[in-house]
Amino acid sequence: MAFFSRSLLAAAITFSSFSTYATLEKKQCDVELSHGLIITDDVIRIVDKGQTRVQINNDNQLFIRGYWVDLSPDESKVVEQFSRGIRQTVPELVDLATDGVNLGLSAIEQVVEGMSDKEPEVLKTQLQYVERALMDKFKRGDDFFFIAPQSLSKIDDFFTKEISQKIHSAVHGSLGAILVSLGDAFKSREGNIEDRINDMGQRMDIISKEIDKSLQKKAEQLEMKASEYCECLNSLDVTESRLQQMVPGMADFDLVQIKS
Repeated sequence: MAFFSRSLLAAAITFSSFSTYATLEKKQCDVELSHGLIITDDVIRIVDKGQTRVQINNDNQLFIRGYWVDLSPDESKVVEQFSRGIRQTVPELVDLATDGVNLGLSAIEQVVEGMSDKEPEVLKTQLQYVERALMDKFKRGDDFFFIAPQSLSKIDDFFTKEISQKIHSAVHGSLGAILVSLGDAFKSREGNIEDRINDMGQRMDIISKEIDKSLQKKAEQLEMKASEYCECLNSLDVTESRLQQMVPGMADFDLVQIKS
């Protein structure tokens, strides 16, 4: 039971890191993305309800509602600025979001696997629900990044409430299976049980310390990036406003909204 508590401690460290991130964001500005974004090496797509509404190819070719827009040289420059502004911020935000949660999920799995030969199936299933909730907001593949419409200043609510609650529910709901698995593991192994318990405790300490160091470093990186994010997103909003004036069709899909 003591080891189970340590696993929750490791997860709690993850959640506190995201809370730090959210606090830093809120001090800077309140930014909302009103549409989803899919970003690849060559294409940026602004999506709404699963449909691509705006597409930018190679940072300079614009399509609105599937129709190519013939751009003047000045308009092309603004489209390029808008496209590059998106690329400067969104992929990194997705990276930071997915890396942090995956680290927390891996910590739980390592803790459980360190105590028994296998991870209880019920825990595995519950953690898959957590991953799906994450992918509804942030998703990263081998060749793309996705971010859903959301308020970037309220990322802490998503991580410290929704994701945190789902992880705690997954672990608590799986507690019975974990304990049964542990009991079977202890019965099937030779050697002194007390020595094995101490060994597991030491492994848990190492895992917790490594997670702590990793997340502390991440929090420091986020602190350094916080003002840069805000500055880039404000600049992106200004560029988008210029583009909307030049290409009125873009006004129907206002992506970046600065609330304060």
